[in-house]
Amino acid sequence: MWVNDKFMFALAGPFDGNDATTGNGSMIGFQVDNEADVDRLYELAISLGGSDEGKPGIRSGHQSAYVRDLDGNKICILA
Repeated sequence: MWVNDKFMFALAGPFDGNDATTGNGSMIGFQVDNEADVDRLYELAISLGGSDEGKPGIRSGHQSAYVRDLDGNKICILA
């Protein structure tokens, strides 16, 4: 994992222990300005048919949330 104030890149196996497939073992993240934006975008994604992969909360010192889009891709929202 490589992290600084404006960038994060990580390579890891799927967290759930299953084989890597579309949307499992891959994830894209979007950094937003504040915790309220994390909450707002998480709720928007769920309201548009996305599925919950981790409600907004503090992880590794940052507010983040995880959703899957309609194609099953995992998305992180991070402040």
